[in-house]
Amino acid sequence: MNKLKRIIDMLMSVVLIPLMAYQVTGEAVHEWIGIVMVLLVIVHQVLNRKWYIAVFKGNYQRFRVFSTVINVLLLISFTLTAISGISMSNHAVPFLYSLINVNTARIMHLAFSYWSFILMGLHIGLHVSAMAAKILINIKKVLTALFTIIAGYGVFLFLKSGIINYITFKTHFAFLDYEKPAALVFLENVMMIISFIFIGHNIVSIIKMLGKNNNDILKHLVYIMSALIIGFVINMSSGQDDFNNSWQSNAISNVETSFSEELVDNNLSETNEQEKMVKNNNVENINNNQTNENNIDLQKNDIVEVDDGFIKIDGGSFLMGSPESENWRIDDELLHEVTVSPFYIDKYETTQKEYEEIMHDNPSEFKGDNLPVENISFIDAIKFANEKSLKMNLTPCYEIGDNYIKWIQDANGYRLPTEAEWEYACRAGTNTPFNLEKSLDANDANFYGHYPYEIEENYFNDDVLEAKPGTYRGHTVEVGSFTPNKFGIYDMHGNVNEWCFDFYAPYNENDNIDPVGPVSGTRHVYRGGGWNDFAKNMRSAYRAAAEDTFKSYNLGVRLVRNAEVKDRNEITINLLNNNSSSNKILIAYFSWSGNTRGVANEIKNQIGADIFEIKPKKAYSSDYNTVLMEAQDDQHYQRRPELSDEVKNFDDYDTILLGYPNWWASIPMPIATFLEKYNFENKTIIPFCSHGGGRFGQSITAISKLAPNSKIGKGLSVHYSGGSSLSEDVNKWLVDNDINKQ
Repeated sequence: MNKLKRIIDMLMSVVLIPLMAYQVTGEAVHEWIGIVMVLLVIVHQVLNRKWYIAVFKGNYQRFRVFSTVINVLLLISFTLTAISGISMSNHAVPFLYSLINVNTARIMHLAFSYWSFILMGLHIGLHVSAMAAKILINIKKVLTALFTIIAGYGVFLFLKSGIINYITFKTHFAFLDYEKPAALVFLENVMMIISFIFIGHNIVSIIKMLGKNNNDILKHLVYIMSALIIGFVINMSSGQDDFNNSWQSNAISNVETSFSEELVDNNLSETNEQEKMVKNNNVENINNNQTNENNIDLQKNDIVEVDDGFIKIDGGSFLMGSPESENWRIDDELLHEVTVSPFYIDKYETTQKEYEEIMHDNPSEFKGDNLPVENISFIDAIKFANEKSLKMNLTPCYEIGDNYIKWIQDANGYRLPTEAEWEYACRAGTNTPFNLEKSLDANDANFYGHYPYEIEENYFNDDVLEAKPGTYRGHTVEVGSFTPNKFGIYDMHGNVNEWCFDFYAPYNENDNIDPVGPVSGTRHVYRGGGWNDFAKNMRSAYRAAAEDTFKSYNLGVRLVRNAEVKDRNEITINLLNNNSSSNKILIAYFSWSGNTRGVANEIKNQIGADIFEIKPKKAYSSDYNTVLMEAQDDQHYQRRPELSDEVKNFDDYDTILLGYPNWWASIPMPIATFLEKYNFENKTIIPFCSHGGGRFGQSITAISKLAPNSKIGKGLSVHYSGGSSLSEDVNKWLVDNDINKQ
């Protein structure tokens, strides 16, 4: 029996090495190796049944306590690894997919796989003394020196690989080197497990010698310390600072207070000093601005002094848009020079407290007085501006009719910023992708912190990134929680997007002095990115767009007002007629893992509409990590994959229920091909999206831009496969969009 147990132990150790080499085996093989490991663990536990029977019997000496703790923790870790792995299975046991929440499963699986790896090494270390009992003393000395060096290098590999972030649940993805030769991957895994076997063996030796031989205890402590020192020295000399970086960044990202201006982490003392300098400069600027205001010719009483905390932005010229060299730029960000006149701007996003006091309503999904108001439409924002003007005894800027809005440009009340004013205020004199003149991380703004700038093409090698993956808060935070830009304005990147007045359209280079956009259109611009957006979509130049009735949990408002008297001018824009017909409905969807397909089939079951699967001629890889790279590459270069089939009699359909997974915070490129292939004019597109935590991302903006003459209905975002509430969620969504059974 003991011999069989040792064989199983040996097999588990052997299987563990390729199991931890995902970048070599790929997803499908990885899953089947995992199934083999589960079976071996079950057999091991059956063979070990006498140990379980005896666990509560007899005396517990130090060694028995240590070995029991290691064995129990190893069993727990193996169990949680297996459960979380099964919950993400696309190949071995797909019928158990989403057994537990997939996002939770991904974080658990990554953490407990490495805990199992570590504990397995310590477990093997318990038995090294017995296995090496017959080796000659001189050979033991040579082997000890050799394994000390190997263990030291294993410690270095452990630090270099960023495993500390994995086992502390700081990320849900592993940065693996897919270019590394398979033999080297296996060798490095062997060296890392040897380091834990070595440490486990020496800890056991120390435990057994306690109270007997202090010299031998010291010897084994020296072995452990030598291995650790070797690992740290190699790590430092190789230029890798992963250990320090990971712990420093984790210490910062763990500051989950209300992000008050006085941060508590000592590591941020330098940042705090910089914030104090910025705040002092802001006070000085405000005082200077107030002095300048007194110089205004008060006979022109259209501009009056208002105690509203707004900051005066001096006018000037700047380059609006982005250079062609800016990574992840979009073609609608044409770089051109623009001049804007002085204006006042709220240094904070409008809070729920202020919005509710004025509008007597709070539509926000995330509630809190000092949280930004969200879930408001362009029309809601216009109405709020007018109501605030009346409250402050100013002249409203807008005349609102049944199907139009007239902007009275010389009025002194509150209004939405133009797109040019917004970008000028955001940039604050900078010409880099972000106004901090560096890549944003989760300590600079509230966004989907797992995905900093340029993570897409460097997903498996974040060493090259200026900003590393950090905290994803998953909700709005109090306004003013982060360092302001050079103008003293807070949250121009992230937290919530902000409505602008302009219709969305390509830039007109000739309209470069106080541009207000075209006089007609179907989408209005909003800027800045929100709490669930990737960093690439928070760049100063990034343009989002939606219909005037569109509302979202990450879309709010920041008001401005004139700082000088303007000539009398009026701009009238028409509002969209959002009444739509849904006489004939088509369910069109793209699915990779099956999540979106499941939602599409549930919709068909409920309404019986025609259904069409959007398939590229060249299928994406079935391997998860490979398809991640294929998808980002397609999106990065805005490719349009050719589709394998087409919709017959597309013109007969009035409403398209359009489904897709959220890929890299946007639509998969086969959806872009589909939107450009057919004429969506006067049709209604109602999106439904499966996601892993980012909801729609910027996918609705992408749809709005690609099908500008369509109407966009209320979307449905489904977390992975939707779980037990899918049927109910789909039914509510259909009712909200007045979709009836066909």
